Amino acid sequence: MQEIKLGDILTNTDPDPDYLVESLFYRGQVVVMAGEPGVGKSFLQYTLAMSLAAGLNFLGLPSHKTKVLYFDEENAKPDLQQYLRQIWRGLGKPEIKNLEEYLHIQHFALDVQAKDRYKYMAKVAATIQPGLIVVDTVTPVCAIEDENHNGEASKAMRSLRRVKESAGQDAVMILLKHAKFSHDTTEKQTIRGAKSWLGEADCVIYHKLAQGRARTDGLRDCRLLPDKVRAYGLRTELKIVPSWIGEGMERGVILNPRN
Repeated sequence: MQEIKLGDILTNTDPDPDYLVESLFYRGQVVVMAGEPGVGKSFLQYTLAMSLAAGLNFLGLPSHKTKVLYFDEENAKPDLQQYLRQIWRGLGKPEIKNLEEYLHIQHFALDVQAKDRYKYMAKVAATIQPGLIVVDTVTPVCAIEDENHNGEASKAMRSLRRVKESAGQDAVMILLKHAKFSHDTTEKQTIRGAKSWLGEADCVIYHKLAQGRARTDGLRDCRLLPDKVRAYGLRTELKIVPSWIGEGMERGVILNPRN
């Protein structure tokens, strides 16, 4: 136990924590991003991952290039291939050799038992030393038996934080969770499962479809809504409008921020 001296805090001239993506993700945070199934959580996170790996700004926000470690137990290989190709084209086809060095995607093998998963994740994170870790989605990646159980959720969150720390204190971890389904786009969303998922996070952001009629081009307008913010993080709604670029087999998707 260490006493915190008030005078040291009030007179401290240390700079504010650095951002990974300005106004959105700050170094050292564990962020829960929740949305209904099919809203585009994975597509958004892979766009973030590839943008940072390529040294590009994300959603027009100043961003730092960093290695990314993406644990994916949500997307089948055909879907993942389509996502990555569309994002790569939308970002202007950044150099593949560089992406292979900076973006690492992990699918769990069937022989990785539930009790060994955090140990495995920490070992990979310690080896790669990423600045960003994405877990898509938490329940299957971590083999959670009952996501509604506060004790199990709290234990999982503490274990995931240790995984993050194995990559360094400044690493950001984004945990994707499903939100409870609602037909009302104006209704406040809640995370599916125990309250500990929210309580143990530094920041909670909801990924929600935008109001209005569905688009006919297969893309979906959406919003990022801050729900829990501590000292740093997203504080206002961020609207995202995707658009197609290119033609035929060369078509890609770019995500455009809107005020």
